[in-house]
Amino acid sequence: VGWRKHPYGETITVDGISVVAYPELMNIDLQVQKQDEAGVTMSILSSSMQLELLCRELSFLPEADVSQSVNDKTAALVAKHPKKLAFMAMVNPLRNDSLDECDRCLNKLGAKGVNISTSWQGEYLDSDDLNPFWEYAQTRDVAVYLHPPLIPIGYQKMNRYRLEEVIGRPFDTTMTIARMIYSGVFDRYPKLKVVLPHMGGGLPSVIGRLDFGYRLGYDGLPKGEEAVCKKKPSVYLKTNLYVDCMGFSPAGVRHCLDLFGVDRVMFGTDYGPVTISPKEHIQIIKNLGLSREDEAKIFWKNANKLFHVL
Repeated sequence: VGWRKHPYGETITVDGISVVAYPELMNIDLQVQKQDEAGVTMSILSSSMQLELLCRELSFLPEADVSQSVNDKTAALVAKHPKKLAFMAMVNPLRNDSLDECDRCLNKLGAKGVNISTSWQGEYLDSDDLNPFWEYAQTRDVAVYLHPPLIPIGYQKMNRYRLEEVIGRPFDTTMTIARMIYSGVFDRYPKLKVVLPHMGGGLPSVIGRLDFGYRLGYDGLPKGEEAVCKKKPSVYLKTNLYVDCMGFSPAGVRHCLDLFGVDRVMFGTDYGPVTISPKEHIQIIKNLGLSREDEAKIFWKNANKLFHVL
């Protein structure tokens, strides 16, 4: 890992991928100030991207200690602005002790959900090793927010033009959720609630292709390569999945509303790491011509209900 300071913040370089850490990311008071100026009254913090990177780079430390440290520091940030910030627990879902850390965060630190990476050090989330985690989330009725890691799978060809950020991370989301659907995660855990960032990555654009792959069937493929989900992939969009509206595309938000329904689309900005004012996202929603009730669902009602904010 390499660090370099510049006039706009700091640059971290990992495996040839350079990412800028802007001042807002490092200053929670500045984030809250800009949040207030934009008219956002409450934000939910998450940082599975940071956790996955730290666990990868600090492999000489116990992962449980790293996860606890990240969660404690995030809870401390929230404690500075308790009426304006909340947070989600960050864990590695492949570890058995992650459930204890989820309990600690939810019961003692006041976490409102659980945030995990769409892939963990080269592995997507359709592995049976995650079954205890999914069962836990369903039993506790806690929403699981997926976010891509800093360095997505396939990053080796993404070290130009921010491709790891604008293409690679949404691709990571798309691949992992497609594998979760096809592998039957939502059939085994029908009440599981999963939230996808960035308007679902590429899922809205390829959901028809996921459906036709399912309809074609898997005769002729080697054993173990067939999908085992019990329904067309598009069905799960309105039973288990939620998306946020971060993507700077009015057409994209409308597409999400059509596919997921207005009760499953939530306001999101990536603000902090992405230093573009939340005002822009607010205006996109306001320009859609929705009813006041539907606007309220997107802006706060859906998230309040899902994450038990109030």
